[in-house]
Amino acid sequence: MLEVAEKGEWEKVDGLHHDLLHTMDILCAPPPHDLTKAERAAQVRGVLLLLHDAVAVCSERKDQISGLVHAFAKAIDPPATP
Repeated sequence: MLEVAEKGEWEKVDGLHHDLLHTMDILCAPPPHDLTKAERAAQVRGVLLLLHDAVAVCSERKDQISGLVHAFAKAIDPPATP
């Protein structure tokens, strides 16, 4: 997600929700037995850092397009054609 956002390929973000949900399911599941608590904590911190970075990039993009979104929200619907 972060890579897609950093490249500005915003049309692809919507298609990533299944991967993101899968990643979150993995993080919420009990860790495999071969991981120590420190290793598991490091994995979770790594994913949280990536999510933080992705939120920052998406927030920046939201700020960039907010004027356009507000302009469309205020637009009047064109009259129906007969």
